[in-house]
Amino acid sequence: MNLDRFREPAGPLLPPLTALLDVLFLIIAFLVLGADFDRVETVRLPEARGASPASTRVLRLELRADGGLWMEGRPLAAGEAISVLRARQPSSVLLLPDQRAEVGPLIRWYDRIRREVGVPVTVGVRPP
Repeated sequence: MNLDRFREPAGPLLPPLTALLDVLFLIIAFLVLGADFDRVETVRLPEARGASPASTRVLRLELRADGGLWMEGRPLAAGEAISVLRARQPSSVLLLPDQRAEVGPLIRWYDRIRREVGVPVTVGVRPP
């Protein structure tokens, strides 16, 4: 008696790939031919509201390695820095620390400007 024909095949059964590829190409052809590429819709965006660029004034402060603040190329004394900032009335302050500046004075100035002047403070990076 020959029992070879009753044995299970050694590998997994795979569906016929030719039929799957034919169906896949038919679906792609249907989608491409059915698509409408000529119709263009225009989307109207709402007008921007808010502060005009002239009213947004960012004041740049440089924090040097010795912990001192500089504005527009001149040093600010620790006592006059807050009064000068209040007089300028910036919408925000950009604090640029020197590469050798320590973190402690940076955090102290950051907190002090936010608390006493009441404007947002951003810490940036000075180009080398």
